[in-house]
Amino acid sequence: MGDRAADGDPTQPATHRPNWIKRLTTLVTALVLLGLVVLAVRHVARDFRPAEVWAYVQLLPWARVAQAAGLVAGAYMVMTLYDVSALKYLGIKLPYRTVGLGSFAGYAISNNVGFAVISGGSVRYRVYSVAGLSAADIAKIVVFSTTTFTLGITFTGALGVAIGPEVGAGMLNVPAWLLQGVAGLVLAGLGAMTVAAAVTHKPMRLWRWSVALPSSGVMLSQIVIASLEILLSAAALWTLLPAESSVGFMEFTALFCAGLAIAIVSHVPGGLGVFETILLLGLRDHGPAGGAIGALLAYRFLYYVLPLVLAGLLLLVWEIRADHGPVAAWRRWRARRGR
Repeated sequence: MGDRAADGDPTQPATHRPNWIKRLTTLVTALVLLGLVVLAVRHVARDFRPAEVWAYVQLLPWARVAQAAGLVAGAYMVMTLYDVSALKYLGIKLPYRTVGLGSFAGYAISNNVGFAVISGGSVRYRVYSVAGLSAADIAKIVVFSTTTFTLGITFTGALGVAIGPEVGAGMLNVPAWLLQGVAGLVLAGLGAMTVAAAVTHKPMRLWRWSVALPSSGVMLSQIVIASLEILLSAAALWTLLPAESSVGFMEFTALFCAGLAIAIVSHVPGGLGVFETILLLGLRDHGPAGGAIGALLAYRFLYYVLPLVLAGLLLLVWEIRADHGPVAAWRRWRARRGR
């Protein structure tokens, strides 16, 4: 396992930029995106009616809320397969109850806090280290899972644009065929990477970067898992949109992926405000603004708040029942004092 784990990171940079350049790039990117979001919010806020939003949330049929909740639950279940596939790739065996807890809690917390490598990685370290994994193993799981998500959102977003480019074309004021051409190139690139993984075991060179490709089977499984998770997440929000909304599912999926990607790059915790702004800009000509905002609020509760509360409760129960950690140490201390 040692040799394979050493080569297990799907992506390895050939050279590293100084830390200050990375930090400056991150800061500038975040500030630029924040400025764009502020301008976009001012544009969207012109159609904002708080009473209309609250009325829409109150009148949401429970059947649609339950359907959205089920899709969110399915998305989080599929999300645990990120870590399952990473462990399989690294040749590490863990019971699913351990992987399920570590991955679900890690994603539920990182989705809200942001900085997934740190927040989600810390939760995984707490759970997986008890099961015997080293910090290096856990870091490789995080890298593999991040790569899986990147492949999935790239494929799903490009596929959505290729099938339904109208929303994106309207937002960017460009011809639909141009977006479809770009999406086709992206899909062709992913296909070329998969073929390359099948015929060669040598790292691909992309400018200064060296990309160590896993097998084609592993890459395909990564794309399938992440795409399914993203489609379920998008379907949950799409289900909550007003009935008057005229946007098709694949068009919406492309918009959803764009909002998700920009929210992640912005480094705003949970993408709060950034994700919603991108979605509202894309949906502004496809239905009532108040209903779209109400749907986003309901989705924020179902996808972010509820899983976060559940993850906290599961971790608390795990700590109480476990023979390690602060709760167990406190019990031992009380037992010694009682003698």
